[in-house]
Amino acid sequence: MELEMKLTTLILTFIFCLTSVCAHATLSDTDRYVALLADMLERKAIADDELVQLIENAEQGRVINPISQERADIRVSDFIDHAVAQKWVDEAELDPQKVAKWAREKLVEQERLRKKRKQVQQDTKRAWKELPPERLSVGSGHICAVKADGLAKCWGSNRSGQCDVPSDLGVVQSISAGVAHTCAVREDGTVRCFGNNEYGQRGVPSDLGVVQSISAGSMHSCVVKADGTAKCWGDNRYGQCDVPSSLGVVRSISAGDYHTCAVKADGTVKCWGDDYYGKCDVPADLGVAQSLSVGRAYSCAVKAEGTVKCWGSNDSGQLDAPSNLGNVKSVSSAGYRTCAVRADGVVKCWGDNDAGQCDVPSDLGVVQSISVGDEHTCAVKADGTVKCWGDNNSGQSDVPTDLVVLANGLMK
Repeated sequence: MELEMKLTTLILTFIFCLTSVCAHATLSDTDRYVALLADMLERKAIADDELVQLIENAEQGRVINPISQERADIRVSDFIDHAVAQKWVDEAELDPQKVAKWAREKLVEQERLRKKRKQVQQDTKRAWKELPPERLSVGSGHICAVKADGLAKCWGSNRSGQCDVPSDLGVVQSISAGVAHTCAVREDGTVRCFGNNEYGQRGVPSDLGVVQSISAGSMHSCVVKADGTAKCWGDNRYGQCDVPSSLGVVRSISAGDYHTCAVKADGTVKCWGDDYYGKCDVPADLGVAQSLSVGRAYSCAVKAEGTVKCWGSNDSGQLDAPSNLGNVKSVSSAGYRTCAVRADGVVKCWGDNDAGQCDVPSDLGVVQSISVGDEHTCAVKADGTVKCWGDNNSGQSDVPTDLVVLANGLMK
């Protein structure tokens, strides 16, 4: 309401000038300034917080260039196209009452959006805090889990030793399975990887230090370090390991085949690497994201309000989230398909289904989390048990019988 009153007062003052003797006189800096604010607001070219500051500047007799990166104090006449302001004077159809009504409506709507954005940010922060570390991760042909005692266990394809958990690995916080390698965050926050090392994806940088989380891609690995910055290593033929210098602090990261995406501290998403299918072209309407997961040639994110948005290649329908999907808690992408856990714990999958990897078992029931591989899928059920389905040529869908799973989803 304060924002509405401030700008409305300024615009009404300007309108008064329009209907008085000064209507066709030389406009003052303040008049042009108010007209510029109105014009920018109409074109949605200004943010709430910036608008508030500009209004306060006008009230104090100072004019700051809204376009200038340096925000230096200058006169409006030094930068504004006078035609922008003059049109508010010269257009015959200009009705001061309509302008005032427009201003009030725009500002009320802006205040509503501001409150909505604030609530979205609060909900997103809460969701981030509630996201558990990765305890079950499905790779291309193998699966890894963190047991209740903190030790790791892997099963399925082991042609590159990706299931050979090192005897000295010790207790781990989280684990991530790639195509033929596995990486784990140990109890002390350091990283250990094992399995295929054709492109150095297993070779943890000596200066990596302590990390928060890790994501193993096809042939590269990425982490979120303790300070919130991202680091990647391994296959970099398409620049998937070249973390943008402007990325800043991130909440989470997901490594795919030849591209990488991260959720930044403000909830926006940034992707880099191979962009042949547009999988790095983050949609302009994505907004704030809770989390994301990247597949072979596409990317998916859970938006702040709980809906799913995917982009990139859609040759198998992996971008086509069901119309009745509703709000979701998490999403997992791999190969050419996507699975999501809805807010009610029900799983929905779509995309490539050659091996039945999208055929959710009828007895699955409510689940806590889900992880998908190239042609198989695994979920942690509400009672803590694990269920896998889809391709089983390497035994990856056969959950080990000696895994007793606790209600919190941890295994022993």
